[in-house]
Amino acid sequence: MHLIIQLFFRLLGVAVIPLGWKLLKGLGFIGVTYTGVHLLMEQAREYVFTHLMSMPTEWIQLIGLLKLDVCINILFSAYVARAVLWGMDKATGTKSAIRWGGRL
Repeated sequence: MHLIIQLFFRLLGVAVIPLGWKLLKGLGFIGVTYTGVHLLMEQAREYVFTHLMSMPTEWIQLIGLLKLDVCINILFSAYVARAVLWGMDKATGTKSAIRWGGRL
C-alpha cells in the first residue's frame, strides 16, 4: 500500500506540475500581450482624438452627427481584440479557427 501511495504522488508530480507551469506561462504571456497592445492602442486613440478636437467647430459638429468618434472606438477595439487573439494563439501554440482575412 505504501508503494502505491508513493507511485501516485510521483505520477501526480510528473503530470500536474508541468501542466501548471505551462498554464502560468501562457497566462503571463497573454497578460503581457494584452497590456502592451492595450497601452499602444490607447496612445493611438488619444492622438487621433486630440487631433480631431483641434479642427474647426463646424467640422466637429459634422463629425458628431456622423458618429465618427464611435466608429474610431469600434476600430480600435477590434484591433485590440485581434491582437490579443493573435497573442493567445502564439502562447498556446495551437492554430485558431478564426480567420479575419490576411496573413499574420
